[in-house]
Amino acid sequence: MIDTYCSGCGAKIQNKDDTLPGYISDELRESKPDEELVCQRCFRIRNYSDNFRYQVSNREFLDVVSKIKNEDALIVKIVDIFDFSGSFVPAIKTLTNKEDVLLVGNKVDLLPKNVKYKKIISWLKLMLKNQGFSVLDSVLVSAKYGDNFDELMRLIYKYKGKRNVYIVGSTNVGKSKIINQILKRYLGVASDIVTESVSPQTTIGLIGFNLLDGSIIYDTPGVINKHQYMHYLSRKSYKLTYPQKEVKPLVFQLNEEQTLFFGGLARLDIISGETCDVINVVTYFSNKLNIHRTRTNNADRLYKDKLYSLLSPPTSIDERLPKWVYHEFRIRDNQKYDVVFSGLGFVTLRAPFCIRAYAPFVVGVYTRLAII
Repeated sequence: MIDTYCSGCGAKIQNKDDTLPGYISDELRESKPDEELVCQRCFRIRNYSDNFRYQVSNREFLDVVSKIKNEDALIVKIVDIFDFSGSFVPAIKTLTNKEDVLLVGNKVDLLPKNVKYKKIISWLKLMLKNQGFSVLDSVLVSAKYGDNFDELMRLIYKYKGKRNVYIVGSTNVGKSKIINQILKRYLGVASDIVTESVSPQTTIGLIGFNLLDGSIIYDTPGVINKHQYMHYLSRKSYKLTYPQKEVKPLVFQLNEEQTLFFGGLARLDIISGETCDVINVVTYFSNKLNIHRTRTNNADRLYKDKLYSLLSPPTSIDERLPKWVYHEFRIRDNQKYDVVFSGLGFVTLRAPFCIRAYAPFVVGVYTRLAII
């Protein structure tokens, strides 16, 4: 019997275990053609917003990567422009053994509308240069609203020739949403086919669709980045941290020995303004995330007393984040920098400054030249 696969997540269709991806009852399987089969997991994610956590095993992921390695193909690498370094995965060239990479910065709709695409592209090129990473070309899109997809498709057809295309990237950067936009806008599909979810690794295997010239565009499983918050929070808490629309920046004027809490997930202490008493701190986080200011000498007690209430998310004592550590940054030039909490958001401030940024030890915290 020829293997068949779920059209929503790419999992192999099976009738043995209804707790695993790919499960379809025999009755349902017999009633539908293979190309329309959607597994029970995908059906419940789409219709009931159920949360089915499943991590693609190393063997499963390597099977996907080996197929890409053995084929002359164009790689379309998706990054979350709101969390560039957290979603970048510089090893993608090594994993796929491909130099032909088109970089797509997704989720520009989360940034303030007055930010110019040209400025973001310039910033993106600088970040790539700092990473020692070269690409064929770069483009910014909003998979949610379909912005700039004509340019994305122009570049795909320009660089792919007659080759197939693989959409790759870390979890939750919007690969499946991008595929769905392409199918609806350019291939005449009436509704979403690939299953989308905020849960990591909704896509289990390769899902391929024919382009107009006969080549195939594939969605692939996301690479897990364990330094992002999504892997340590409940669905309820994660929804409070995950921006759904344009982020509204908040401005705080902080003195030395003042602290900002970002829910109960991260903390920023102003140690010194170096040359000034007051530092303007602009925050870019989900509009639903509670940001609280306090004196640094009161911060430890506040965290102990108000975690899960004033300082939330996390929303429940059952969510036990790994132990916090701090990262001290002392910068003495006069440029603007972002301090990034991977998968959560970032703050922007102008140097010179000395600060401490606290987060669980598994979470990436770093500085970069300001994106805005």
